[in-house]
Amino acid sequence: MSLKRINRKSNAELVQAITSLKKAARDNDAPIWKSIAKRLEGPSRNWPTVNISKLEYNSQKNSKIVVPGKLMGSGNLTKKVTVSAYSFTKSATEKIEKAGGKCVHYSDFIKSNPKGKDVMVIG
Repeated sequence: MSLKRINRKSNAELVQAITSLKKAARDNDAPIWKSIAKRLEGPSRNWPTVNISKLEYNSQKNSKIVVPGKLMGSGNLTKKVTVSAYSFTKSATEKIEKAGGKCVHYSDFIKSNPKGKDVMVIG
């Protein structure tokens, strides 16, 4: 997508996240970040909403997960995971931290894992 398409987004935080994801994809030769950016460029009604129960079912202990949308708090989580999403509900954040995991924004997640190695995309 072109910069013109991104400029139609009115949320400055979202535009910054998309720009940083694309930059990380170019700088680190990591196509996973470009894929996430492309999903966020589309309409927000097409973004996935993922429940905690889906993380529990699909992830391993100590795994790194990216959700290109919103993470909801339905279900239980027993595994320690690091999750990056555009937004989290309050209950999702509480459940992840209770299980010993972390909720981080895309920019912090890219700093800790620039190549996107061993990252699971759910949603």
